[in-house]
Amino acid sequence: MTDEISGIMDDISPLEPLRPARYSQILMHTFKAAISAPTTLVAAGCAFYATLGLFPALSAIISTYGLVFDLQDVAHQLNALHRLLPEAAFTLIQSRINLLVSAPSASLTLRLIISILFALWTTSTATRGLLAALNVAYRAKEKRNFLRFQATALCLTGGTLLGVILSLAVLVAMPIIIDWIPVFLPVPPPAGSIELAVKAGGPLIITLFVMCASTVLYTYGPCRKPTALKQSVPGAFLATLLWITGSMAFSYYVGNIANYGSTYGPLGAIVALMMWFFLSAWSVMIGAELNAALEKNRSLKK
Repeated sequence: MTDEISGIMDDISPLEPLRPARYSQILMHTFKAAISAPTTLVAAGCAFYATLGLFPALSAIISTYGLVFDLQDVAHQLNALHRLLPEAAFTLIQSRINLLVSAPSASLTLRLIISILFALWTTSTATRGLLAALNVAYRAKEKRNFLRFQATALCLTGGTLLGVILSLAVLVAMPIIIDWIPVFLPVPPPAGSIELAVKAGGPLIITLFVMCASTVLYTYGPCRKPTALKQSVPGAFLATLLWITGSMAFSYYVGNIANYGSTYGPLGAIVALMMWFFLSAWSVMIGAELNAALEKNRSLKK
């Protein structure tokens, strides 16, 4: 995918000159990038590779999570994604996770290590496509050699999977922690506040995870000198906001307006899942475009 995207970059004009503090022009640039053909084309390529890498990623997550924690907690905590995914796609992922959870738990053997490493390599295909896509947003030419590029993709993929595992662990421990906190309060909390905190904890953790993952991705993903993490926060915030609102809107659209099952038959769940990945990659690209425009504006101020 890197070669195809490199060809796309040759047809993309550089960022238009920005005057310092012209934030309206920055937002206009971001809006134009959002609807441009290169952005949507690259997001579609990322969605394809993400669909191929989803189930190996699930296998790696479940296998690693099961070495330390109880696998039965995974299926329950998956409900935090229910509102963000179309029903057919959620059911597809849920059935696969239930199948993995019901399998006999394995110990840390050489076979399991090889299986996890293979799943990690397969999953990193989507990350490699995303790294090339970020180069498009930042107008950066890929100059990293093969080994460095692959190592970057593997590190980001491994970090993401580890973040998912830790987030699952926090989701499992959250009800226990929230029940434990009132012991130290001078007055009892209002009735129903604990249940509300538990329900709000899942979406909050997912939001924080996506925000942090996007910030790290924008900082170390493109082929350029890494910037300070705080400079990647605006784009990460926009990407997270677009991803959450877009996912909920798309889930409602698929569930109440469109009928992918009637249109695509047995492939309806796969199509819905791929469209959701397209929306996710598109959100990441828009956040990168905003960061790139802000960096260009800062450079003109100097």
